[in-house]
Amino acid sequence: MTHTRTTGRPTTPAQSFLFAGEGTPCWYAARPAIGSDDPGAAERLLRSSQSAVGPEHFRAARVLLHDGRPHQVALWCIELRNRARTAAWAAAFGALRSESLLHLGDLPGAEYEAAEAGDGADQPAAVGSWAIALLTEALIEQGRHEEAAARLGEPATNPDLSGLPPLRARGRLLLALDRPDEALAAFTRVALLVRRHTTQLLPHLPWRSDLAQALLRLGQRDQAHALLMEELASPAPGPRERGIALRVLSATEEPERRLPTLSRAATELRRSDERIELARVLDDFARTLDTLGEPSTAEVFRRRAAGLLAA
Repeated sequence: MTHTRTTGRPTTPAQSFLFAGEGTPCWYAARPAIGSDDPGAAERLLRSSQSAVGPEHFRAARVLLHDGRPHQVALWCIELRNRARTAAWAAAFGALRSESLLHLGDLPGAEYEAAEAGDGADQPAAVGSWAIALLTEALIEQGRHEEAAARLGEPATNPDLSGLPPLRARGRLLLALDRPDEALAAFTRVALLVRRHTTQLLPHLPWRSDLAQALLRLGQRDQAHALLMEELASPAPGPRERGIALRVLSATEEPERRLPTLSRAATELRRSDERIELARVLDDFARTLDTLGEPSTAEVFRRRAAGLLAA
């Protein structure tokens, strides 16, 4: 069955979704299955186009971010924001820049860009909720949990797709506050919402890794392990998501088996320029080496982790 716009142009359901995103930007705007995307083609589009920007440029930048190129995306978003046709699209590129800076470990920069992106009174709700989620993530990583909770406010009763980022951020905040039962409930709502919709129209969300982290806190190692193996078997995750899944997977293994898994995680996270998660991997290396009776080597990894966060 086909759907038709008011112009009479026939579209498929997926195309209808994409056309709807042209006027109202959101975190998932113009976003078909990311696993089949070509980063080279995305970069060529961004380099060759000098016209006003819209969904196709947003999509191309997202492809590069997913491919582990946050530094490039952060730079592109400055230009794309300046060339945006509307204030709403400018805010969307500002939010995407905030997300890129989060990946790079630039927490003050990510906080600033997210606050700017969500500041406009006439911004679409989908941009505002995404910006709040990004701002919350930056505050959580800085240990400013009370501010993060105040920014999130009360949870939405029946969130739609635009409410996924704040819902996921709430789960991460609850984990940071050591409330794994509530975090598990939030992440479960994320998983149900993602699976209810056509996932080909969404960026990859590592909801299995989120659930696994909550389950580990609750001592449910086997369930966590199964979810992480599903995540790693999927063709969709980029290097950052694979690195995070591998780091969490190592916590389901016996100490003598963790180091090879953590080494794989570090390789993926270095490829994606992900500082904060890489620092967590190095810290996990240190703790594992302590457990295995190698405290001097463990201290080397602790210093490397601290150096990453201080850079």
